[in-house]
Amino acid sequence: MRHLHGHKKLSHPTDQRMALLKGLSKSLIEHGEIMTSKAKAKALAKFMQKIVGLARKGDVSSLRQIRKQIDSRVLIRKLTAEIVPKLSSGPGGEVSVINAGKRRGDGAEIAVVTFNLSE
Repeated sequence: MRHLHGHKKLSHPTDQRMALLKGLSKSLIEHGEIMTSKAKAKALAKFMQKIVGLARKGDVSSLRQIRKQIDSRVLIRKLTAEIVPKLSSGPGGEVSVINAGKRRGDGAEIAVVTFNLSE
């Protein structure tokens, strides 16, 4: 059986991988879009889908679960008050990963991660 094989390890132990995803998610909320490697972008999109789903609920329990992942009240307020209302009302598809070519130094695939805002 393939239990617990639903995520990429990104060549990091669990604690470092979670710290990486939390840092990337904070940057995404703060700046609206970020550039990173394609593998990290895909992992971040999956991570942020869960956070945005919790933010859409908006109840106290969901906000506490978000607080575990994003430990900044300012960013949580920005997510719930500014970003989530602008997202489309359909299920899923809140975060998009757009290919941006190869990095010049090592040739790694680069992607831009953004929110799908409907303005």
